[in-house]
Amino acid sequence: MSHARARRAIEALLAPWAEARPIEVAFGAEPFTPPEGEIYLRAFLLPASTLSRYLGGEAYEFTGVYQVSIVVPNGRPAAEPEQLVDELADLFPVDMALSNGGFEGLVLTPVHPGPSIVEGTTYTVPTSFTYQGAADK
Repeated sequence: MSHARARRAIEALLAPWAEARPIEVAFGAEPFTPPEGEIYLRAFLLPASTLSRYLGGEAYEFTGVYQVSIVVPNGRPAAEPEQLVDELADLFPVDMALSNGGFEGLVLTPVHPGPSIVEGTTYTVPTSFTYQGAADK
């Protein structure tokens, strides 16, 4: 399944970037304990429908959204998640190649933030970008 290969291509870039900050990342449904009083990220792949535009169905086209939610303790300055959004935009520029195990794709849209979501002791700034690529079946 090439959505998984797209996810691995993206996370192979996201994980070392986060480690260098250092900032912890919860990838998908993997076990994770949020750090107390610290900013952390929650990362998800949101796949769209798979297409086959080729005669004989020899290759499939995969499109989806990769979301990185920046979870911030209440009371922290808005500039902190805004800086992380800018850094993620630099990490995943439009037209950047994504490659993993036969999946060849691109980042289609700029990283952009959504509206902040306030929950109890934290607020979350969701950011996302769209990817598209193809792979042999």
